[in-house]
Amino acid sequence: MGKNTEILKFRITNSQNFVSFLKKLKLVDKSVPLEIERENIFAKVKTSDKSVIKYVEIPLADVMEGSIPEERLKIGILEIGKLMDVFKYFGPEEDLNVYIDSQLYDGDLIATKLKFSSSSLDIFVKCADISLLGYIDDKIQKTIHTTEGSEVSFDVTRETFQKISSLTGIETNSEELLNFDFKDDGVTVRGNSFQYQILDTPAEGFKESKVFTIYKNQFSYIDQESSDIHFHENRILFKSNDSDSVIAIGLVEV
Repeated sequence: MGKNTEILKFRITNSQNFVSFLKKLKLVDKSVPLEIERENIFAKVKTSDKSVIKYVEIPLADVMEGSIPEERLKIGILEIGKLMDVFKYFGPEEDLNVYIDSQLYDGDLIATKLKFSSSSLDIFVKCADISLLGYIDDKIQKTIHTTEGSEVSFDVTRETFQKISSLTGIETNSEELLNFDFKDDGVTVRGNSFQYQILDTPAEGFKESKVFTIYKNQFSYIDQESSDIHFHENRILFKSNDSDSVIAIGLVEV
């Protein structure tokens, strides 16, 4: 342990909330830089081609309790699935703590090791180098996820999301396209094997018929929650109404 190492201790109060939070990130990438600042834990994650960028945040109190450092804490996780698996080894009745070894670097605390500990079991997780995880700057994330400047928008329910997800399963080629057709009589989601009208009135901001297209497999990155969908010139923005989660997907030129 380095002489400048600071050890932070938190008590896990709801492991299910933590795993649910991690699952939202795992939809996009297995390697994730987690961050804790003020009273929130959050992460910004992207696909390797940068066509999809997702932000997820939850109150720290929904997951754990402890002394929050003044500096932002960054925790590099190389395989988020393995971090999720850690909680399988601790029973719901066990008092579970996490100890975070961290060092101050360039104004932030950088985690080097995690220790999950109960009265009978310790599990250690080595943290990854943040610079190797494709860290997304705050300003870039906020610019990409702004709803300002969208051309058209509408709300969609959780049930509608689930139905679209099920319909995309009809098709087997991940490179197939998913189209959002805007017309004066509403909005239709269209794949190669289906056509589903999800709105029977003009979308907010509608001026003329237009089609927005993404790859079908990219739909699986989205949280199936009640959401506002904003269509920009170069991307579609899905902003959840059920959680603090937002994802931008770049449009396909056809």
